[in-house]
Amino acid sequence: MDRNLLGRLIITLLLFTCMGALNAQYRTAVYLQGIENDDLKNDIEANVSALLSEFNKACLANENPDYSNINIDDAAAARINSLWETVSFRCNETEIFEFISKRQDGFYEVRNMPLIIKVTNDSLDYEDAVIIISPEGLIWDMYFGLESHQYKKLIRQNRNVTDFRRRQVILDFVENFRTAYNRKDLIFLEQVFSENALIIVGRVVEASDLQSNMLENNFEKKKVELIRYNKSEYIKHLQVVFGRNQFIKVFFDHINITQHRLHNNIYGVTLKQKWTSSTYSDDGYLFLMIDFKDEDHPLIHVRAWQPEAFTDPDSVITLGDFEIIQ
Repeated sequence: MDRNLLGRLIITLLLFTCMGALNAQYRTAVYLQGIENDDLKNDIEANVSALLSEFNKACLANENPDYSNINIDDAAAARINSLWETVSFRCNETEIFEFISKRQDGFYEVRNMPLIIKVTNDSLDYEDAVIIISPEGLIWDMYFGLESHQYKKLIRQNRNVTDFRRRQVILDFVENFRTAYNRKDLIFLEQVFSENALIIVGRVVEASDLQSNMLENNFEKKKVELIRYNKSEYIKHLQVVFGRNQFIKVFFDHINITQHRLHNNIYGVTLKQKWTSSTYSDDGYLFLMIDFKDEDHPLIHVRAWQPEAFTDPDSVITLGDFEIIQ
């Protein structure tokens, strides 16, 4: 055989070997249990695997994801792209074995998809993604979920079938609400607040900000001032916050769900929120009063945040602090 031809064959073989090894680094295979339709199961497994593998490839190459070979809804792709603009992510697992569950709305839900989040060049974090799939196998949405043990604990606290269904809706809503801040989604946030929503934000006031006569009354060096916004004011405030931050990461923990004793559609959700952004970080208590009269379009009537360091746990705002008139 001609030596030049032999050399070209060897080079070609090496190139294919390298390409195969490179593709193997990107590949995440997902295997699901909990669905009886084998054809649909195979389609969903292939689709979710392709999505995670594309995240891996795009993250390592510092590029935007390419959805051309993925069966995904256009709106879902747009939401993921909005999230990608603030943080990129990848999955380091080569194989994932998980359960898929069917929701009340007929869609499927795959939880606990482990992602490494690239917040900055020097900062990594971890999230469990939730992927929603349509009855036909189309990827319909993706957002950051609660930790697995926390989600299961909250679901198990239901009292009856109706409460179980409502808790699923609440947690889905809370996870979407949280991810909306991460992807700076003003449109979503504007839609979920009622027109007459009350937004309360706690601001730590330094001693230098207080009037001199206040200091004479032995005020502490720091106090918390509760600032009230209406919906329009709060959205404008968020627009400024989103504009000046390269990234925003919101994390929820210690979640408690309470149903109003008289108004069954009203729920209070109290939790601890950790906010990290490129310009500011804090920890605090967050309270949401959510109206589920229309389960497809829940509305927030009250959002209240109080800084943890300057808030006594007994003074955290809860559902019992409000009189509801319907």
